[in-house]
Amino acid sequence: MKKVEHGKTFDRNAANPPAFEIFHNTVTEGYPEHWHTAIEIIMPTRGEYEVVVGKDSYNLKEGDIIMINSGVVHGMRFVSQGERIVMLVEPGCVENQEEMETIFLRLPAIYFKKEDEEDPFYLFLRSQILELVREYDNEGAVMTHRICTGLKELFSEFGRKGFSDANAQNTFGAMKQQEYIEAVLSVCRYINVHYMENLSLEEVAAVSGFSKFHFTRIFKQYMNMTFYEYLNSKRVKRAEELLYDKKMSITDVAMNSGFSSLSAFNRTFKTVKACSPSDYRRQRESMVQALLMQG
Repeated sequence: MKKVEHGKTFDRNAANPPAFEIFHNTVTEGYPEHWHTAIEIIMPTRGEYEVVVGKDSYNLKEGDIIMINSGVVHGMRFVSQGERIVMLVEPGCVENQEEMETIFLRLPAIYFKKEDEEDPFYLFLRSQILELVREYDNEGAVMTHRICTGLKELFSEFGRKGFSDANAQNTFGAMKQQEYIEAVLSVCRYINVHYMENLSLEEVAAVSGFSKFHFTRIFKQYMNMTFYEYLNSKRVKRAEELLYDKKMSITDVAMNSGFSSLSAFNRTFKTVKACSPSDYRRQRESMVQALLMQG
């Protein structure tokens, strides 16, 4: 399925997608349900547009911003004549940067932000998106470097906003807050490296420098999930990647994702993804086949 947008052609199902793409989308037709590994950001600059995810629909008016996470099945409907900025960002473009992997694990499936001239975070998002578009359109010699840097700033700020939301709920001083944030991030970095190992609460608490009881409380407060939920989300994310390889058995996927047993893998995967690993693989294969037939 290809669309031409202001002279640029892109293929959402390309085998080796570029690290990022930015489009001035003026297409007057919708897109059927699809998914991709890229994170998609859409902001109408004229007219309205609708994004549909399952039974939920998001009507985007001029200035509204929606972010669709990697792997989320979604469709688009044309509402009115206009134009929208569409950004496709492969996580690998910035994921190797410090802290990025942790931030991507915290991103929701859908993030929808209505235009709000009094919201500093909205103003930052809009300004950053428009600056990225300017860099992309100029196609300068250092365009790729500047865009990757801008994307890192965008997602980093998103991560900081999440931490700030958690901070607003506690009564500790600013210095303590920073100490706790650094401790939590150091643990996340440790988990990202050692998730294949049999990590224990005691081990990761030692990395943070706090007792396991104190660590448990601050990790939940700042990450909005427990240590074990974070560890499992990392392992499940790796399993999702491995499930694309049809040559790997479900057992091999489990063992190469850090799970100690097939039963633990099946149980955890179903809790996180609301389907079994086998069903997930079949659904993705069916989706790929359907998209290929449309192409």
